[in-house]
Amino acid sequence: MENETLTDGSMLFSIGIITILIGFLLIMIGVALSMYQESRSTQSYSNRTDTSGIDSRFESTSNSDSPLHEKPSERKVESEIKTGGVIMIGPIPIIFGSDKESAKTAAILAIILMLLSLLILRSSFI
Repeated sequence: MENETLTDGSMLFSIGIITILIGFLLIMIGVALSMYQESRSTQSYSNRTDTSGIDSRFESTSNSDSPLHEKPSERKVESEIKTGGVIMIGPIPIIFGSDKESAKTAAILAIILMLLSLLILRSSFI
C-alpha cells in the first residue's frame, strides 16, 4: 500500500512540473508572437510611400511645412483590448477584468479552477 501512495505522489509531482513547464512555454510563445506582430506593424507603417511615389520615412526635411512630430497622412486605428484574469491563492480566487464580459469569463474560469483544486485536495486525503 505504501508503494501505491509513493507512485501516486510522484505521478502528481510529475504532472505538476509538466503543467508548470507548459505554462511557461505558452507565456514565452505569447511574448514572442507579440514582439513579432509589433515589429511587423512598425515596419509596414514606416515603409509607406506618399502620393507621388516617393518613399516617406517621416523624416523632417528643410522644405517640410509639418513639424517633426507630426506624421503625414496618418490614419488613426483604434483597437479595443479586453483583458481579464484570475489569481489563485490556494482555492481562493482574485478576479479582475477590464470589462464585464472579461470579468464574467474570468469568474467562470475561477469556479472551474476552485472545483478542480478542491477535487485534487479531496482525492489526496482519501
